[in-house]
Amino acid sequence: MEEARKKLRVCLIFVVAAAIIIGVIYYFGDWDNDSQVNEGTLVTISEGSTLWQ
Repeated sequence: MEEARKKLRVCLIFVVAAAIIIGVIYYFGDWDNDSQVNEGTLVTISEGSTLWQ
C-alpha cells in the first residue's frame, strides 16, 4: 500500500511539473508573433462621461 502511494505521489508531481513547464514555455514562447490586433472594438471612456444615460 505504501509503495502504491509513493508511485502515485511521484506521478502527480511529474504531471504538475510538466504542466508548469509547458505553461511557462507557452507564455514566454509567443514573443515571435508580435502581431497587433487588427480586429475588434475599441471602447474608450473620457473623464466626466457617464456610462448609463
